[in-house]
Amino acid sequence: MDNDGIHKFAYQHVAVFADLLRLAAPALAAEVDFTRAERLPASGVAPAGGRFEQRHGDLAWRVPHRRVDGADGSHPQLIAVVEFQSTVDRDMARRMRDYCGMLRESARRRGGRGEGPSALLPLVVYNGSERWTAPGEAAALPSPWTLAAQLALAPFQAWDYVLLSLERLLAAGGGGLARLPLANRSAATLRLQAERTPEGVLGRLREEWARFPGEADRAAREVLRAWAGALLGQMAGAESALPSVDELEGLKGLERPTGGKEMATVSEARLGKWFDEVRAEHVAQGIEQGIERERARWLARLRRHAAIKFG
Repeated sequence: MDNDGIHKFAYQHVAVFADLLRLAAPALAAEVDFTRAERLPASGVAPAGGRFEQRHGDLAWRVPHRRVDGADGSHPQLIAVVEFQSTVDRDMARRMRDYCGMLRESARRRGGRGEGPSALLPLVVYNGSERWTAPGEAAALPSPWTLAAQLALAPFQAWDYVLLSLERLLAAGGGGLARLPLANRSAATLRLQAERTPEGVLGRLREEWARFPGEADRAAREVLRAWAGALLGQMAGAESALPSVDELEGLKGLERPTGGKEMATVSEARLGKWFDEVRAEHVAQGIEQGIERERARWLARLRRHAAIKFG
């Protein structure tokens, strides 16, 4: 499964990103204006051992504070640096420090009227199955962790990133995923990723789609469908039990991704290919079962003839 690609496709949509921030840092999310959110380039040059190297992060967003601060009408800015992990990276802290330094310098050079001081939120989204053991994560955030508090405390913070871990949510049992808000698009993708069977994925997809029926949430439905396609493809590769043809047709009949987005197109192609492969396997199974039935009938007929002829 293209873990980075699916995540980047999901969180390029401001509504899905906003709900991610509401899960990871609700006090911060309540203070910023998502209607003016702007994606930033996540690549740049960072120092490395006395020289400089090109670094490529996953995703970065800049979101202004709701209130005006300062005589010049400037707004404090939140810069969220988001990295997606399916495996534990012991070097995560250094990577996040590099990405944040890179974006802080870029923001300083850009400047401009209307931009106040910038606070950084380094956020790691982890959906692997192993326990996250890398150092550097925030043990506990100040409560409430507001943008003003972050601007004041950033030079003294003892952590390098905030972690949102699907594995920890699952390990918490009913106290994990069950506590996530139902009307949250990012939470919907986490609940979908927690399913372990094709039947579970299909059922969860329909359930989550029903929570976001409006035209404004078309992007959220595209994200859920992309995740379902990736998960089903991964399960097929692991020789999981096949869903029925009726279940496949039910999923295939759901709304198609629109707008020509590259990741949606890739996911659609992969899912369509998998539909064809699974259907062909169903057909092959049917042919094999038919051959076995014919062989059994032929053997029974042969036995009858042999009994008549030879007693």
